[in-house]
Amino acid sequence: MLNRELLRFDHRDGKILPRFVDPTNELLRTFARDLALIYAAAEGQSREELSETLMPRLNGFRSPLVAKGLNKLLLDRCTFRESLEGLETRRLATFAAAATHLKAPGMNDLETFRQAVARTMQSDDPDQLALDLHADLPDRQPLIAFDPIEPEALLHRYNMAMAQGPLFWADRLTIRMQEPDPGRQRTFFQYLKWFQLLATVTHDPHHSDRFILELDGPLSLFDVQRKYGLKLAAFLPAVCGLSRWKIQATTRVDGKKASLELDDTSGLRSHFSRVTTCIPEEFLIFAAQFQKEIAEWEILPHSTLLDLGRQELAIPDFSFRHPNGTLVHLELFHRWHASQLPRRLNRLDDSSTPPPLVVGIDRALSKRAELIPLLERSPWFQAHGLAFNQFPPVKRVARSLEGFLSGKEPIKKK
Repeated sequence: MLNRELLRFDHRDGKILPRFVDPTNELLRTFARDLALIYAAAEGQSREELSETLMPRLNGFRSPLVAKGLNKLLLDRCTFRESLEGLETRRLATFAAAATHLKAPGMNDLETFRQAVARTMQSDDPDQLALDLHADLPDRQPLIAFDPIEPEALLHRYNMAMAQGPLFWADRLTIRMQEPDPGRQRTFFQYLKWFQLLATVTHDPHHSDRFILELDGPLSLFDVQRKYGLKLAAFLPAVCGLSRWKIQATTRVDGKKASLELDDTSGLRSHFSRVTTCIPEEFLIFAAQFQKEIAEWEILPHSTLLDLGRQELAIPDFSFRHPNGTLVHLELFHRWHASQLPRRLNRLDDSSTPPPLVVGIDRALSKRAELIPLLERSPWFQAHGLAFNQFPPVKRVARSLEGFLSGKEPIKKK
């Protein structure tokens, strides 16, 4: 994504209008291709050397701001070598060797001195030894890999970044979607959970493929604003992969309140081509560990939407099946889900036919003063809830799943 300085948009009649580029424009495509070729040929160059090569091209383009935005997206596709292990110790040893050789008799020739220091440091190349002395500085890190991208695809990524930027300052986001393909529908809701976003989901009782999602924006979460804002913005390509969609958000970019409205006619193209590349590592680790340690339950590859009544749905993070056919789900509430948690527990406590759902709550959330009374008086949480740090332990989850095998039901609130 792009930082504020690289975003281009207009304010008009209370709306924020991202300034998209035309991905079919031949001049832009040629420029994007030239930049990508520079990166592709830069393996082994330092950040500093790469920047020096790019600067004339970036400053010479008719829109330097567009050029810098495209360059930032390409830079994000680079992998630079991290600092060499033990570099600080080796640097001090090299300086010590240099000091010793400077005092040696007959050391009045620069090349002789450099070779002597290199031999002491067991290096065959004095030039490389000199370069490695400060290889821990960001500008000195060499490029070791670049993920190539076609020019048109890069321009589409630029437009996506223009749309993602304002979401970082959103108060609230509403998504209206229609997706008749069950597979794409399921994938969309999986993305929602993988980005750790929690939405109030309602569906049209007359059209099973139509949904409305209400999500809190990062500006409503003061303690985790930046992290949640990045997650919300990063989720946008998942929305753009739907057949029909529309988003409405209230944003405060530069302190100005404005609405952002985009839909499937906006020309945005999702770059989420492989679902498996978006699964967070902690989800994969949990699933693998659960399958290894818990033989009594099978963790399912996909979760289904759970009907909470009154046209409201829940989206589990995981679903599990017991050999006797019992199906139980797990929904996780992270520290930025404080506004949704009371609604979920109240709905479960009041429902005459609640779904088999284990509710997991981040300990940082469970310790909030305004939520402690809610958790203590919630029959559902007392019977089928658990607290976790970062991610729930598999054995703790397994014990919670067992609660649905015993037939134990929570006591309803009076």
